[in-house]
Amino acid sequence: MKETDLYDPVKNWMEERGFTVYPEVQCGHGGGRADVVVTSGPVVGVVEMKQSLTLDLIDQALRWRGYANYIWIAIPYKPKTYKKFVTMVLHDYGIGVLTVSKYGTVWPDKHPKFMRRTLPHLKEALTEHHLTSGLKGGHNGGKYITTYRITMNMVRHYLRKAGDWRSIKEILDHCETHYASPRASLANALQKFEGDWCETKKERGSLYFRCRGETASEKGNKHLAIHLTDKQLNVLLALQEQIWQTPTRIARKLPGAKPDWADSAGSLYVNEPLKALIRKGLVEKNPTGRGQYRLTPAGEATRKDYCIDDVHL
Repeated sequence: MKETDLYDPVKNWMEERGFTVYPEVQCGHGGGRADVVVTSGPVVGVVEMKQSLTLDLIDQALRWRGYANYIWIAIPYKPKTYKKFVTMVLHDYGIGVLTVSKYGTVWPDKHPKFMRRTLPHLKEALTEHHLTSGLKGGHNGGKYITTYRITMNMVRHYLRKAGDWRSIKEILDHCETHYASPRASLANALQKFEGDWCETKKERGSLYFRCRGETASEKGNKHLAIHLTDKQLNVLLALQEQIWQTPTRIARKLPGAKPDWADSAGSLYVNEPLKALIRKGLVEKNPTGRGQYRLTPAGEATRKDYCIDDVHL
């Protein structure tokens, strides 16, 4: 069982307990990159995943002391006990253990201790891009969220919606970047590293960019039948095809949503977008459950179309 195979069972287990799940979170002030970060209101937790319980894994988890209220490690289930020394370390430092069976069942083998005093840096590193990127925790191949990836995701999303050539000035008017000198740095990055999806042309001394293979007419035909408002799009991106979700859980995944707001008013906010998406054939309501929704195959295809694919680092 690979580390990425642990992610979906752990994610589902956390969401069933009211946590919002963020994969592959980079935090410069903490322990580097966390496989999984979970939040519920003001509470922050970290899950580090490995194929076996090792001292390196424990050391990796310990880096998040002072940044997370709860720390877990997740490993595949094996029918043998830990060494006494390992058990003592886990107990003394309050690290929880989640074991995952080959069938995707999660058992909490050891419960974590609640650590009250934490710094805010880990929570401040969370963005909506972690929720909509489609990444899974446990990657070792460099496909995690960085400031560069966030910048390129926003640029690519803007160019896709624009559907035609745009100047650097027009791009920067719609997209925030992490660059200190954004005009030169962004133009250089798009030309050198993003050529697989971004076309470049020079006209009268100025550079222009667009998504490769998509002209304005092609873009218009592609989405002619399905027009989504920003609110409908945010709800669509928060849904999944295989998992039924309540309106409150959907609201928790919206960009910038605070847990208190999601719990009190979130269901009212997403109600109208859900009805509109159902009418468009993109969302279905659970006929047996009460107030649960998921994407239809057409909705999943539309979601993938709007989501940003892998971007080079």
